[in-house]
Amino acid sequence: MAGRRVVILGGGMAGLTTAWELSSGDWRKEFDSITVYQRGWRLGGKGASSRGPHGRIEEHGLHVLLGYYDATFRLLREVYAELDRTVTDPGCPIRDWREAFSPSDDVGLADHDGTTWSHFVTQFSRNGDLPGEPGAEDRPLEPLGVALRALRLLADFDEAVAPEPAGAGVYLSASAVPRPAGSAIRTLVRAGSRTTMAGLLVLLDRAAGVVTGPGLGAPVVDAVTAGLQRWRDDLRAAVQDTPAARRTWQLVDLVATNLQGMVVDGLLSGTAYERIDHLDYREWLALHGAARETRDSPIVRGMYDLTFAYEGGDRSRPRFAAGLGLQLASRMLFDYKGSIFWRMQAGMGEVVFAPLYQALVQRGVEFTFFRRLSRLSLADDRSIRSIRSIGSIGSIELVRQAEPAIGQHAYDPLVRHGGLPCWPDRPLVNQLDHDPGVHAESHWARDDGRPVETLRAGEDFDVAVLAVSLGMIPHVAGELLAADPAWRRMVDHVATVGTRAAQLWFRSTEAQLGWNGRPGVTLTGFGNTFDTWASMSHLLSREGWPEHDGPRALAYLCGAMPDGDPASAGRRVRGELTRFLDEESGALWPAVSGPQGFRWEALWDDRDRIGPERLDAQYLRANLDPSDRYVQSLPGSGRHRIAPDRTGFTNLAVAGDWTACGLDAGCVEAATRSGVLAARAIRSGTCGQTPAEEVVG
Repeated sequence: MAGRRVVILGGGMAGLTTAWELSSGDWRKEFDSITVYQRGWRLGGKGASSRGPHGRIEEHGLHVLLGYYDATFRLLREVYAELDRTVTDPGCPIRDWREAFSPSDDVGLADHDGTTWSHFVTQFSRNGDLPGEPGAEDRPLEPLGVALRALRLLADFDEAVAPEPAGAGVYLSASAVPRPAGSAIRTLVRAGSRTTMAGLLVLLDRAAGVVTGPGLGAPVVDAVTAGLQRWRDDLRAAVQDTPAARRTWQLVDLVATNLQGMVVDGLLSGTAYERIDHLDYREWLALHGAARETRDSPIVRGMYDLTFAYEGGDRSRPRFAAGLGLQLASRMLFDYKGSIFWRMQAGMGEVVFAPLYQALVQRGVEFTFFRRLSRLSLADDRSIRSIRSIGSIGSIELVRQAEPAIGQHAYDPLVRHGGLPCWPDRPLVNQLDHDPGVHAESHWARDDGRPVETLRAGEDFDVAVLAVSLGMIPHVAGELLAADPAWRRMVDHVATVGTRAAQLWFRSTEAQLGWNGRPGVTLTGFGNTFDTWASMSHLLSREGWPEHDGPRALAYLCGAMPDGDPASAGRRVRGELTRFLDEESGALWPAVSGPQGFRWEALWDDRDRIGPERLDAQYLRANLDPSDRYVQSLPGSGRHRIAPDRTGFTNLAVAGDWTACGLDAGCVEAATRSGVLAARAIRSGTCGQTPAEEVVG
C-alpha cells in the first residue's frame, strides 16, 4: 500500500479531518501525497468565515461548539499543540485552544403566549472535564447510563428546591437572569418525590448489572414507568402558579418522558436509538405520555430550531428523527465536558480552519485552490468487479478557476488582522493570473471557457475522498447515482434545507438596547424567520472598528429558509429581516422598538443611511447554494446514509455530516467523526469494498 496518492475533494471540516488523520505520524511511509482540492479561495465549507469592511468577521451563520464534541476538540487540541504558536508565532493573539474557545453556560429559550414573546435563561453548571480527551470520541453513550444520569438530574431538581439547596445542575428563571427555582416548586418535597427518585435510582442501578437482552423485564418496566408517572403527576399539580415553575415542570416532564420511553421501548441494553428513528421526536414523546405543553414547549421547539428541523424550511412541518433527537438531547444534557457550550473567540475560519490549514501545510499536505469539482467518472473495469464492489472511480474533472500568477509558486490564502491569520472576503488577485471574482465559491457562477483539469486513477491518484456537501452530489456524481441505487436513495431521502443568517452591529450596548439579561447568551425558539439569536459582542474587540465611534453590540441571527429563486434570495432575506426587526425584535431589544417599529438609527452605519437602508452596512446571507445547505435528519432517513468506508467503489471514500458516522446530524462533530472514519478506511485499505446497496438496502 506504500506510495498511494490521495486526493481529497472539498476543504470543509470533513475533508480537512481526513487529511489530518491521514497525515499523522510518519505518513510518507504509506502515502506519496495527500492533496486537497478546493473551490474558490477559502477553506471551511459551511463553517468558512472571512474579514470584510472594518475587519468585521463575516460568517456563513451562527456557530457554537457543544461540550460533547469530543472528536472536534481532540483534533483542535492536537492542531494547536502542533502549531505551538507561543513559540512559533508569539505575536498571534490566539495561541492555544483555550484562548480560541471559552466555556459558556447560558442557553436562552423563548415563549409566546399568543400575543407577545418572552424569554428566559437556563444555566448549566460546569464540571471539571475537558472535551477532546484521548479516546473519548470512541466511547459510546450507553442508553442505560443516560437513564441513570437522567434520573439523577430529576433528583437534582428535587434537591434544588429544598429550603437549603444542594446545588442543581440546571436552573430556570422567568427573567433573563438565571436564578434557582423558587418556593412554588418546594411542594415537591412535600409530595414525597425524594422517596420515589431514590427507589427508581436503586432499581436502575441494579438493572445496570443485569441488562443483557433487548430490554428490562416487565416488572422493572412497570415499576419504573409507574414511579415516573406518579412523580410527574405530583410535580404538575404543584407548579401551575408561576411561569418559572411551569417551565421547570416542562423540562422535568421531557426528561422523565425520555427516560420512560427508553425503558418501555427496550433501549437500555445497547446503543439502539435507530430503533425509533422512523418516528418524529414529538410523536415519540406523545406515545410515552409527554404533555402537549411539553411537546410544544420552548425546550422542544428550541431543539428543532437549532437543527433547522423543518421539512422544506416550512415551520408548519417540524420533523426530526426520534432516535437522533433522544441521542442529541442525552449528549447535550448529560455528556458535556466543562461547559454545555464553548464559544469561539474569533471567526470560525480563524480559530478552526486557519490553524488547521497551517498545521496541515506544515505536515506536507498540499492544497490546490480555485478548482471546482465538475464530474466524477467511473472506470470501465468490469473485470475486477465483484459482489463486494460495483467498480471504481476512473477520473475526476476539475474546472481551473484561476492559476497562480507568473512567479507565484502557490496560492497563499491567509491575511493577518491584528496578528491573527484570517481569510479575506475575496480572492487575493495579486497572486493570481486573473480575478475569478467573489462568486468563485458559488455553484451558479459561470466558468465558461475555463480549462478543465482531469485527474486519472493510477496516474494522478490512487484513492479519492469525496468530501463535498450532500447538495452537490447530484451535480458532480451522476454516474455514481446511476450505478448504485443506494446512492440515488440517499440523495432522494436525506434532505437538505436552506438557511438564512444575519449579523447586526449596534451603536449602543446590549443593556442600552433593552436586553435585561446576562451577556453572551444564545437564545433559540424565537420568532418565525430568525428563530435563533446569539449575543456576540465579545467579538467586537477582534474586529477593526473606529476606536471612539465603533459599534458597541453585535448580534447573530439565523433560521431555516424555504427554497426559492437563488437570484432573489438575498432580497428575500433582507425583506424577512426588515419584518423581523419591525415586528418581533422588541422582545429582545425593547429600547429600540416602538409603535412605529424598529428604530433603524440603532444600527451602526458609517454612511449614516436612513431607515432599512442601514441594512447595507450589516451582513446578510441566503444559504441556498448546494454547498451551503444544512443536512437534515428527517424520520426514517438515517438508514439511507452511506458510511464513509462503504461506498461500493473500491478507490472511493466519502466524508461529510451527511454520511453514516454514528451521529446522523448536521454539525461539525458529525463531519469530524466522518473524516476520522474515512481516514481509517483508507489506511486499512478497505474503503469502498462493500456496496452501499448492502448497507442501506
